Amino acid sequence: MEDLNLTRADYQSALRVGEKLRERGWQMVFSLPQAVDGWSAMIESIREGYDWNLDEYRNDLSCREWLEQALPLLTEPVRANWQGHVDPLDEEFRAVTVLEDDPSRWPHSGSDRWWLKRRPRLLVGELADDLIHSGHLEAPC
Repeated sequence: MEDLNLTRADYQSALRVGEKLRERGWQMVFSLPQAVDGWSAMIESIREGYDWNLDEYRNDLSCREWLEQALPLLTEPVRANWQGHVDPLDEEFRAVTVLEDDPSRWPHSGSDRWWLKRRPRLLVGELADDLIHSGHLEAPC
């Protein structure tokens, strides 16, 4: 984290966020850098052609969900710093994905969890097959 003249409370909010989310039901304790790195890796995987299945895709999006829940638990200076890392990644995610034609077919379509309403622009492997078989996409002619 950059030197932002942070207070002890700021550092504590960053150090304890993983444990707070663990108490809320997350199976593992993550750190902010781990979650941001996970989000970045997920985006890179999508850019290259995410070929795991639909269930894995939805599961892998949990790194963004973790960040969504973690950021409000941070003090303002820490949140602003990490939001500065997350926002560009969100834009990259939007660039490598498309909004589902019918988002209601996706879980949580009525929520503001926008990342769950998007699918990779480049579809390959099991994910492409799963999306076709689940009715999210039409089979190519």
